Amino acid sequence: MAAPYPAGGSQGPYFFLSYAHVPSHDGTDSSDPNQWVEKLFRALCDYILHHTGLPAGAAGYMDRGLRTGENWPRALSEQLSSCRVFVPLYSPRYFESEACGKEWASFLTRAGDHVAAGGLMPNAIVPALWTPVRLESMPQVARDIQFNHTDLGRHYADKGFYGIMKLKKYRDHYQNAIHELGQRIIEVAESTPMPRGDIPNFTEARSVFADSTPERPITVTVVAPDRENLPPGRNPAYYGDTPPKWDPYHADDEGKSLAACVAEVARSRGFLPEIGSLDEHAEMLAADDSHAPGVMLVDPWATSSEECKRALHPVDRSGRPWVTVMVPWNRDDPETVEHQEQLRGHLRAALASKLAEPEARPYIPTFDDFQTALPDVLRRAEQRFLNRAPAYPPDGDKIDRPKLTRPEE
Repeated sequence: MAAPYPAGGSQGPYFFLSYAHVPSHDGTDSSDPNQWVEKLFRALCDYILHHTGLPAGAAGYMDRGLRTGENWPRALSEQLSSCRVFVPLYSPRYFESEACGKEWASFLTRAGDHVAAGGLMPNAIVPALWTPVRLESMPQVARDIQFNHTDLGRHYADKGFYGIMKLKKYRDHYQNAIHELGQRIIEVAESTPMPRGDIPNFTEARSVFADSTPERPITVTVVAPDRENLPPGRNPAYYGDTPPKWDPYHADDEGKSLAACVAEVARSRGFLPEIGSLDEHAEMLAADDSHAPGVMLVDPWATSSEECKRALHPVDRSGRPWVTVMVPWNRDDPETVEHQEQLRGHLRAALASKLAEPEARPYIPTFDDFQTALPDVLRRAEQRFLNRAPAYPPDGDKIDRPKLTRPEE
């Protein structure tokens, strides 16, 4: 039986499971879409506990909570500072996650510090397949890892853990894959133990997936003034140095703007968000076609400006379904409540057609309501964009469809 912690090793978990959080299907769904990942995590922990002398709770670490608040970066950084093995759970969503790319980068930095101090380069990254990913779709940092997934079983290599753990006919294949992966984690943890390396804040790292660009762009346009151009008497506390810094709810613990919150959710759903102001996106919004779906966040106070109304006029036309309008309407903002009738009039004058669309979300009273609506807004915006996207047939001569004939023909 392996010793709990060999000399020179860290006192952290044997492995850190890095995975891409899957958002709920919609804001009203109480089920946890990440429950199958947690089931996999627990199975690996059970295997490691039964094959080592580790105390309970020391086998592995998985970030189960929502990534919000002030403490989650500190908690993850501590585990990344002390874990022995980094286990990235591959999926298309994983390589589109900036947070996962930062976790990987932080672990690599720790490994590099170990080498710089005179140690050997540890082979401490053991990947696992959640769902199949084409090699050409992986960033270079993942392609560089020599790991044969077929060693864990042919069905596992073809389908990933998600494809074999939910069906009874693959139960034996799933258990074999758990056994092989758990054994590999233990071997790496015991043979090349990494010393602790302090990672103060993993969110400050540059994602190692920089060369992996999601193929699903989405624009996030913020229609709001900056602090230097507010309507007379408007409280500047809700605004920033630039329009994208608009923070109408003051709801996020880290003081992130609303656009940054949208971008975070968009990335978690596999989008590549492009954030900009109305001025920055004016030409794109006025075009008759678009390269991507879009979400427009509108401050009702901005529409009190005649200049803003004129800028929004090209957007407020029929036949432009790829742009969905969301209007945060903070019910705890006394100025907005006091002037609500006047503001609603300005808003209707600027965007009557877009606000009438079934996908629009006008008058969103709280940040919780905004978060609930956002996943569905992103999904519908993409769906309406794809419904209008042109189809491009392949180059070359047209090939007739095959025709089945009887043998005698």
